[in-house]
Amino acid sequence: MIIDAHMHLPSDEPDLESKKRLLLSDIKVNSVDIGIVISDSESESTIGSMDDCAELFSDCPNVYAVAGISPYIKFEEQFEKLKKYLTRGCFVGIKLYCGHEPIYIDDSALKPVFGLAAEFNVPVLFHSGWDNAQYAAPERVKAAAVANPEVRFVCCHCYYPNLAECFEALKGCPNVYFDLSSVADDPEKSPLIAAVLERFVPEMPERFIFGSDYGCCDQRRHIDFIEALNIPTEYRQMLFSLNAEQLYKI
Repeated sequence: MIIDAHMHLPSDEPDLESKKRLLLSDIKVNSVDIGIVISDSESESTIGSMDDCAELFSDCPNVYAVAGISPYIKFEEQFEKLKKYLTRGCFVGIKLYCGHEPIYIDDSALKPVFGLAAEFNVPVLFHSGWDNAQYAAPERVKAAAVANPEVRFVCCHCYYPNLAECFEALKGCPNVYFDLSSVADDPEKSPLIAAVLERFVPEMPERFIFGSDYGCCDQRRHIDFIEALNIPTEYRQMLFSLNAEQLYKI
C-alpha cells in the first residue's frame, strides 16, 4: 500500500472539480491507495482553501485533508472554523506555512494551534527548508517539540536540502516525524539524499512518512526514489503507509 501524505490540488486546472478529477486520476495511475491533500492558509487559493478542501473530497473514502492556517490571516475566524471542522472529523491534521509566511515554529502565537491539535489528537505539519529556512530551523523545531510534548509535529521536506542536519538535531524528539515530500525533486541531489535516508531511516523507522508534494512535484519520481532506497522491506512498508496510518489515524 502507498499513502501519499503530502499532496496539493493541481494549481493549473481551471476549477475545483477539474482539480479533483485530475488528482484522483493521477493517484490511480501511480497506484497510490490513499492521498492526503493539504489546503492553503489563504481564504482563496489555487490549491484550495480550508473550506474548499473540507468539502471537495467528502465523498472520496481514499482522500483525506489537512487544514492550512496562519496567525496572520483572519486568525480568530479561521481558528473557530477549523475547530468546527475538526469536531466534524473533516481534517486529519493542521498545516503551518513557516517560511512561506513569517511564522517561527516556536512562536508563542501558535500556542492556540498546538492546543487545538492536542485537543483533537491531530498532528501539526509545517513547511521547512529552502528560502527563509530560519522559520523552522531544527533548533526551533526542537524547542517547539520539547515545549509541547503532547503534540505530534510533522517536519515537511525535512529542512531540504540539509536533511542530515535535520535528522541529527531532531532524532532525540520522538514527537517529531519526517515528511519526505519534495526530497526527490532534483535528480542531481538524489544520490546524496538517498545516502542520508539509508543512514537515518534504520535509526528511527517509525518516524518517516512518504509524501510527494503532488501539485508541485512529480509523484511517480518520489515513489520510484523510495522504492530504490537500500533499506529493509519492513522499513519501506512503514515509510510508504504504516507510519501514516498511525499518525493520521487512517
